[in-house]
Amino acid sequence: MHIIRQAQTEDVEKINEFLTKAEVTVEGIEAWLNYFLLMEADEDKNLIGTIGIEPFGKIGLLRSMVLSRGTVEDILFLIQQALKLAKDKDVDAIYCRVHNQHSIQLFQLLGFQEIEEVDIPEVLKESNVVKSVYTVDKSHFMYISMNIVDK
Repeated sequence: MHIIRQAQTEDVEKINEFLTKAEVTVEGIEAWLNYFLLMEADEDKNLIGTIGIEPFGKIGLLRSMVLSRGTVEDILFLIQQALKLAKDKDVDAIYCRVHNQHSIQLFQLLGFQEIEEVDIPEVLKESNVVKSVYTVDKSHFMYISMNIVDK
């Protein structure tokens, strides 16, 4: 069993180490820490997963989703908890970037839809994270409206 909880200031170093080990960009996490969830092993409280939402006004960009071990059900549960957090924070829509068909199918299970690059909100297009992915081949953007997410 795993525990999912909201990140705290004292978790920043642990998060940075975890994401750096997974070769995931850690820049700016402190600024949106209250939109960040941790998955810990129930038995020893070791960090085994993270997911964050970088807020851009009323929309969010799913970031830093890393799971060091776990099942598809764990991944789905972690994403669902992030969506609930976004809903609690009055975010209207969540966007994410995926790289393969399996990820697309996984996010579609949760209600995400593929979106064309031209339909990505301007505020996201201007972010350094989104700008950097335009160079990645086979990168797809997806989104979900918070209207369909239960609290």
